[in-house]
Amino acid sequence: MAENYVTNQYSFESRESYEQTKKEAEQIKKLIHSADLKNPKIALKIYNKCVSDKMFHTMAGYNFLMELRHFIGKSGLVSEQSLAPIPIKEENEKKPDVIAQTSRKEAKWKRLYEGQQLLNKKLKIALFAAVVLLIGFVVINFRFEYSIFTYFTNYKANMEEELIDKYEKWEERLQQKEDSLNQ
Repeated sequence: MAENYVTNQYSFESRESYEQTKKEAEQIKKLIHSADLKNPKIALKIYNKCVSDKMFHTMAGYNFLMELRHFIGKSGLVSEQSLAPIPIKEENEKKPDVIAQTSRKEAKWKRLYEGQQLLNKKLKIALFAAVVLLIGFVVINFRFEYSIFTYFTNYKANMEEELIDKYEKWEERLQQKEDSLNQ
């Protein structure tokens, strides 16, 4: 259910209109208390100033200007026809389209999010490839005794020892065969 806002003799559907009318009513009260509006010359100056500055944009302000206009006309200082017309604010002023701004922001964030998701996918693929390579190198290293990772180890000494052990075993076998033949 729509909420109605009421001030003095006006009822408003929107809070913004209500607040603006309330502010204008306070301005009018201050103006009435501070200026001697019974003097037509002062009333004329105030009227001209309000019209030229377009101070009022609600019905409360327009009614105040109409009262000033009638008072100045009745006083005979200036005829009502020679007074400047009261400027009326158009209600159809274009307000910034909040939905369009929101959708632009959403589209921007959506593009950024999708870009980040794509980057994350690429990073996951690269990480997976690096892990597979690392696992492959580890398997190769443990599978073969002499691998590409033995550059900084003493693999030459190990190979020499193995070769010497091999020849010693071969020599022992030969010696055993000779002994078995001699007996």
